[in-house]
Amino acid sequence: MKKIWKDIKDFIFYFLSEIYGFLAVLRRDLYYGGFFKQKALPRPVISVGNINVGGTGKTPIVISLAKKLQEMGYYVVVLSRGYKRKSKGTVLVSDGKNIFVDWEKAGDEPYLIAKYGIPVVVSEDRYKAGKSILGKIPVDIFILDDGFQHYQLKRNIDIVVVDGTRPFWEDELLPLGTLREPIEAVIEYADIFLLNKLYTLNLIEQKRLELHLKNYLKPIFSAKEKFEKLTNFEDDFPLAILSKKRIGIFSGLGNNRQFFKVMDILSRKYNFCITERVSFPDHYDYKKLDLPDVEVDYWITTEKDFVKLEYTYKILALKYEVSFEEEFYKEVIDRIF
Repeated sequence: MKKIWKDIKDFIFYFLSEIYGFLAVLRRDLYYGGFFKQKALPRPVISVGNINVGGTGKTPIVISLAKKLQEMGYYVVVLSRGYKRKSKGTVLVSDGKNIFVDWEKAGDEPYLIAKYGIPVVVSEDRYKAGKSILGKIPVDIFILDDGFQHYQLKRNIDIVVVDGTRPFWEDELLPLGTLREPIEAVIEYADIFLLNKLYTLNLIEQKRLELHLKNYLKPIFSAKEKFEKLTNFEDDFPLAILSKKRIGIFSGLGNNRQFFKVMDILSRKYNFCITERVSFPDHYDYKKLDLPDVEVDYWITTEKDFVKLEYTYKILALKYEVSFEEEFYKEVIDRIF
């Protein structure tokens, strides 16, 4: 009897996935075929997105790309939806010097981006967001955060982030899997693939990913991930301060297990003991920080989680730094100018 119900459930999910895939393709075709109008901003737009639901590490990549472009002398503004924010319409989160709203009105990810001195505007309509900032601060380039499926806004380049721990070609469409649209859409419309979350993979696994992506005949670049510091956003501390300490870890991400795996590797490298692990849902609001009442020297979380905490005693965030080879930035600049 259980097998019969499992077969029925599998069939229903397969049927729903087929419908979802058809609608996703139809929606994209209606925009790219001209039936629905795409709007264009008077500055180049770099879209950074993905095809999976859940965390692929886009936010650190957006921060890294924006900071690098700033170093190159460009004025950059990030446009974001502000997922799960408690505000409506178009909101200026930061002009790059000041942050004007709290994380609840900005959304946790845009707020984290703003903490790095990057101008950010959130809106359901990213075209309106871009228009609203023009004339207020200098703008050379817009970065469209989580933009691969935001067809309403024209972009000069589509950068697709690939989670090395969950490659999209091994996944299924929603609701069977986590794919937002069929794989064919990525192959056709992605301009650059960025391989991310390679820190926990060995060299053979990394090479296997690169070889598969080469089949799609698009430029491929790999993120260089660095975990060397802790932060409270006022000061940074070396990970060595955790040596021989009892540590608790917690996070509310799309993929908490990946954060825990990274911390496991770091515990061996820096000689600390993880005694507690607490997993919260993605975009958890931390109105109630329900951690076990146990004796630890520090609690370690992610930067995205830390910015939402009201109580931070004995809590630090693991600083997640991402960089790319110079050829990546050259490829981006060449395509947008």
